[in-house]
Amino acid sequence: MKKQINMTDSRDDLDRFASRKELEALLEGFDGIELMHLEDDPRNLIPSELVVGYHMSFPEYWMDFWRGDRKRYTAEYDTLEKAAANYGGTGPEALIRRLRREYENARRCRAEYMVLHVSDAGAFEEITGRYHYTDREVIRELCDLVGEALPDDPEGPVLLLENLWQPGLTFTDPEMTGLLMDGIRYPGKGIMLDTGHLLHTNPELQSQEEGVAYIHQQLDKHGSLCRFIRGVHLHQSLTGNIMQQYAKSPPQPLPTWEERMGQLFDYVFQVDLHRPFTADGVKELVERIAPEYLTFEFITRNLPEHRRFLEQQKRVLE
Repeated sequence: MKKQINMTDSRDDLDRFASRKELEALLEGFDGIELMHLEDDPRNLIPSELVVGYHMSFPEYWMDFWRGDRKRYTAEYDTLEKAAANYGGTGPEALIRRLRREYENARRCRAEYMVLHVSDAGAFEEITGRYHYTDREVIRELCDLVGEALPDDPEGPVLLLENLWQPGLTFTDPEMTGLLMDGIRYPGKGIMLDTGHLLHTNPELQSQEEGVAYIHQQLDKHGSLCRFIRGVHLHQSLTGNIMQQYAKSPPQPLPTWEERMGQLFDYVFQVDLHRPFTADGVKELVERIAPEYLTFEFITRNLPEHRRFLEQQKRVLE
């Protein structure tokens, strides 16, 4: 099993480090980085030899654009011009180009695996929990998109599909998980099981220990499908009360797309905390799954906090 930490190459992340040596010190005891590419890295702090995994950057809301539902995606973005700027074009081929470019980035980094979210949600769908598409619809369209965008390359990075709590792969319905694994034709494939995202599918959870038991329940339900779990994003958030409050009384949508995205980010950063998973039983949970890749995936405010989170998670697994 290889262990990674998550990082982006955004200025916010890279400016934490005075030098590559400081980054390498943070990586002590780890095999490398799961990287999301957002900006150029002029100091070359993250050379390809440090990259084990590559987290693809892809729109959270894409189904309407892929299907050509101009009325719906224009309502989301306010204008066709804003939509085209965000998607990189005016038709579904823009999504194909974007996913193919992310694949090429993963190859350029010589990543062993790449991660892709399987979900779709507009800004206020995510906040209210009232969605337009079903799991089945999102999974089928995602399989078609991957088939169009990614080459039939047995030497390419393994494609790991990640669960969320919006429509798509939630890892709560074995039928949908099987549909996804059957529908993806890329040669090397599997699941990146995100523990924190799985906890969000049950807003009634009150403790980390209840969360561990809930994940075991989903693994039990999936039976032989668990063989597809090749990676784990390890973290937790117990914020079901906040999700329920927003769903019951969502904020009034603001007039512009930019303002609505601000509302969405405010919601997401309250809900998806990405904190260390420290309950009794986490070590045994990881041992049961026995993933090839284990990523300590945290959101932190600064480098000292990130060091502290990593140490807390390490101790649980010792």
